[in-house]
This record gives sequence, C-alpha cells and structure tokens, in this order.
Amino acid sequence: MMEGEGWRCLWDAKAILGESTIWDERDGCIYWVDIEAPSINWYHLRDGERGTWSTPNWVSALAPRSSGGFIGSAADGFVHLDPAQKLYAPVVHPIPNPKIARLNDGVTDRKGRYWSGSCDSSQWDESTTTEDKESTLGNLDVRNTGELYRLNADGTVSTQERNIVTANGPAFSPDGKFAYVNDSMPLVSWVYEVSDDGTLGNRRDFLRFKPEDGYPDGMAVDTEGCIWMAFYESWYLRRFAPDGRLLEERRLPVKRGLRPAFGGADYSRLFLITGSQGYTAERFASEPFAGGLFEILDPPARGVPNTPFAG
Repeated sequence: MMEGEGWRCLWDAKAILGESTIWDERDGCIYWVDIEAPSINWYHLRDGERGTWSTPNWVSALAPRSSGGFIGSAADGFVHLDPAQKLYAPVVHPIPNPKIARLNDGVTDRKGRYWSGSCDSSQWDESTTTEDKESTLGNLDVRNTGELYRLNADGTVSTQERNIVTANGPAFSPDGKFAYVNDSMPLVSWVYEVSDDGTLGNRRDFLRFKPEDGYPDGMAVDTEGCIWMAFYESWYLRRFAPDGRLLEERRLPVKRGLRPAFGGADYSRLFLITGSQGYTAERFASEPFAGGLFEILDPPARGVPNTPFAG
C-alpha cells in the first residue's frame, strides 16, 4: 500500500479498463470490474483480502441486488451475477443492435431501479493507440449510437435517452429527483429531472468541458448533493456543486480515473478505480500505479448509501 498527498493506493491491480466501483455492505468489500480482463474483483476493507473472478464474458458495471448477488451490464445485456457462485445469467438485452453499441457504466437509483447507458462499440478498437484516443477528445465525428436504459424490478426495460456517443454514470441526487449523465466523447454532462415513475425530463447542460479537462467519466454523489466526477486522460478527480461550480479537484498519480464510489460502514470513505489500457513499460514507469484501486483521503462529505436493485 502506497500513499501520496490526498490518496492511498489500496491495490496496485493494473486494471486495464476498470469500471463500476461499488461498496457492498453485505460483505464489507469494494467491488470493481475490469472490462478488458474480463473480471469482477473485490477488496475487503477490514483485512485487505482480495479476490478475482474471471467472468465468462465482459462485464462493464454491477450493483447489489436485493435478492442476492448483483445486477450487471455485460456483453449479453443485463445479467444476474454472483461471484461466490460463479453465476453469470443473462436476463434481457436492451440494445436493438449490439453490433453498433455496447453497454457501459450503470448504477441503481434511490428506488432500486437499475440504469445503464451504452456507447458506440466501434469508436475504439484494440489497434487504437493512446495518441489516437487523446486526439479524439471533443470530436463529434463519431457515432452517437449509445442510449440510456432503465431496468425495472419486474424485468421490463425503458429507453430514456438516445443519440449518445459514450454514456457514463448516471448518478442521482440524494433525494433521487435529479439524474446526472455524462456523454464522455463530446465532453458534456447533462442533468435531468426524475419523475416518481423513473421517467427523465427537462434535460439541460450541467457542464461542458474543454479537451484539456479530459473525458468526464464515472460519478458519485455525496450527502451535500455534490458530484464527484472522474476524468479519463486527466490527472484529476473533481467535485462540483449542484449548480455546476467547481469546488475542488484532487490531483491523482495516474491519468485515467474511471469511477469513484463512496463506501465503508458510514459511507465516509471515497474510492476510485483507474485504468491502464494500452500502457507501455515506458508509460508505467511514469505512472506506476496506473490501473490501481485508490482511496481518496478525507472527503469533506459522506456518500449516499446504495439502494440495491429491487428485481
């Protein structure tokens, strides 16, 4: 375990494309997925024990399920997952044409509905270099084939947004009345009003970013209603007020922050998974903890407890 100013590396995991950091109070572990491995991974906060399950197909997000295990986003659509039982059971595939889009990040809202967005599956392939990726920041000349889906407890799926390039998040305000969604490639973050039945409305820009800011990626919300946002190809984790003001930014020892999450017994601890896709030995030499699981020290507010998926 290594510490720096404002951070602690809990696990030098060398995740390729880490996502979906989530605290599970049932077993006291922080979970995260590596889309490219593919795997589901966990870190026990009390004793530091670690585990990895190599999944039969890639998983891009997961959230605790009230009936046990997890609900997740994967190559086969929405799936039931249980690392302890090695369960990977497809439920329903929400994407009309999986050849042009794939599921990405996902979380539950305050009523136990599961939300997951998708992204253009062709924007980057295995041959895409880091330089190519960095040069596409803010480029709108990519396919907006992504959508945002809501999975209800009864197994029905509702499409809540279309024409997205790379959906990340969403995140929900403490009272559940607002949803924040990032479209990473065009460097925009939106905020929506959420009705009682889970319908989104009144979309407006929450923030727009410049290429030098990096890609807005995963998010977490604290009890003050502030949004902690990770940035891919940046060095910073940033905290924004509900009105969009930048309140603080935490300098990281790595450039690819992917998904923050609050956890611990009282949700007073903040965690972040990072990535290292395409890194060479030279780049690892300059970012030795790239792909690590981090704790961000002394956040000024606690996080909002997770609501398990009700299905």
